[in-house]
Amino acid sequence: MTESLKRYNHGLVERKWKKSWNEEGAKRCAPAVCALLIPKTTAELDLENARLMVLANFFAASLFEEKVSIAALGAQASWLESSSYLGLWAKDLGFGTYDFAVVPRDYAAPGQPNSLRVLASGRLLNGGPVSDFLPDFGGDALRIYFLYLGPPGRDYEFRWQGLVSAHRFVQRVWQLGSRAEEDALDQGAQERLLVLKSAVAARVLQKKPHTALAAIMGYIKGKQRLTKAEALVIAKLLRPFTPFLSAELLYLVAAL
Repeated sequence: MTESLKRYNHGLVERKWKKSWNEEGAKRCAPAVCALLIPKTTAELDLENARLMVLANFFAASLFEEKVSIAALGAQASWLESSSYLGLWAKDLGFGTYDFAVVPRDYAAPGQPNSLRVLASGRLLNGGPVSDFLPDFGGDALRIYFLYLGPPGRDYEFRWQGLVSAHRFVQRVWQLGSRAEEDALDQGAQERLLVLKSAVAARVLQKKPHTALAAIMGYIKGKQRLTKAEALVIAKLLRPFTPFLSAELLYLVAAL
C-alpha cells in the first residue's frame, strides 16, 4: 500500500472536492431546506451555528439525494464562506417557504421560516469557532461529531474528546475502504448489507442520525477488511454524513 493510502489526508481531499463542487455550483437548484441561525458577535462561524447548518444539509442530502444548497437565515457573509469547509453550500436568502427547516429550540427569533416540516434543534454550548478545529480534524470529523451527539432536539456542551473519536472513525473508514478487495459476497453477507441499508434509512427518517451512524459503526466494528461491494455501500451510506470522505472513497474504490 502506498503511503498516501495509510492515513486519510483530510486537507488534501477537502481541497480537491471543494474545487470540483464549486465548479458545479451554478447547476444546483434553489434551496428547499433552511437553517435559522443564532446571532453572534463574532465574524467567525461558531460550532453552534455550524451544527445547525450541518443538520439542515444532512437532511437535505437525505431527502433529496443530491448536492443541494441550503438557506442559512441570518448568516454573516464570512459564515457562508466557512461553511464550504463542512461540505455544504449555504446562502442567506431570507425568510420564505421551505420544505424543511432546522430551527434552534428555545430561541426567540425575530421571524420564523414558513416550512412544511420543522426540526427543533437543541443548543450546542461552550463551543469555539470552527476555524479552531478544521486544520486538525477536518470537515467530515466535525460533521460526524455534530450528527453523533445524540437526539438533535437536546442541548449539549462541546467536548473535544467526542471530536477526537469522530476523527478516529473517519480514519477507520478510510483505512478499511481504501484497502477493499474484489471478493464475491455470499448470500449471508448480502443480506447483512440489505439490513444495514434498511436500518440507516429508517433511522434517518426518524430524524435520528446518531442511531443511523451507530448502525454503520456496528457493521464495521471488528472488521479487518471490506470487500469492494461493502466499501461502496458504506461510502454511499455515509455520503450525507461525510461528503468529502465518501466522494474520495467512491472515486478510489471504483478504480480498484
